[in-house]
Amino acid sequence: MKNVEERLRALPEIAESTGLQADEQLKRKILRSAEGADRKPGLTFRRLAPALCALVVLIGAAAFTLPRLGAPRETDANLMNSYPAGQIVTGDKLALDVPQGSITIRTSRNPSYRSIWAPMSGGNFPLIGVNGRYYRLLTNPTSISSSLLGQTLGTVDNFTSEPALAGKNGICSNTVAAGETVYAVSGMNGALAAARVNGQMRVFQRVSFGDSALMGSEKLADTLKASSAVAIELSGVGAISDASAVQRLINILTSNASFLRSSGGETNQSLLIQLQSGLVLQMAVNGERIIACGTWACPEFFDAFQEAMQ
Repeated sequence: MKNVEERLRALPEIAESTGLQADEQLKRKILRSAEGADRKPGLTFRRLAPALCALVVLIGAAAFTLPRLGAPRETDANLMNSYPAGQIVTGDKLALDVPQGSITIRTSRNPSYRSIWAPMSGGNFPLIGVNGRYYRLLTNPTSISSSLLGQTLGTVDNFTSEPALAGKNGICSNTVAAGETVYAVSGMNGALAAARVNGQMRVFQRVSFGDSALMGSEKLADTLKASSAVAIELSGVGAISDASAVQRLINILTSNASFLRSSGGETNQSLLIQLQSGLVLQMAVNGERIIACGTWACPEFFDAFQEAMQ
């Protein structure tokens, strides 16, 4: 009100400067203006509450719909990743009955060396010997379902830390307990076996052991069984997941590979072959030679792989 009183006292000067008449009508205008200013509401919490609630709802919705800042993105560097069962995607296909803890190969160049063979312990790698055919434990996958099991091969009748001395008759192992059943893997007869290790059904791949590799008229296709391959990776060179290119490479490998010797070995380069089932096979690589169940030479395969990468 103090400001209103001052304005009323200054009414003659205001009228003189503006050309207005300092009458009763001008006085009432000044008083009405002051009354309106006194009644103007302030921004109380009650008036702000609806707006604040709407703001909270909008922020909450954004938290669920907006992408998380700083979330890692999948890149070509992640060539082999773990997926839960039933979620491995190869190209545009979803592989069913995928083994638990499986890995998948992603198209990329210059992948680093990786090995999925279980390491040696006490001079021997973890294995199963089935009537002269030897299978080495794979670290991938960590377990498989019964749907991937094929025919029964028998039970372990000789558990020994020296499988080379066990002979070639019956089933021996330094990893699978005596009495455990050994199975072929469905569609992979002669190339993969499966047995329970520490409560989990694990996969073993056919390899050479104790200078024993091929038996009878076997060829690479018999010990590898990669006709259902969907992806292939050569460390230091690249990975290919185009179905037609992969099948062409596998055909060249199995048709042209020349057997050199029954002994094998490991190097710092690997060839990984992913199958439609989600299982992955491995061969060691040394120059233009590949090693798993014996050592094989196949320069045609490596030339074709380089061409497929271009």
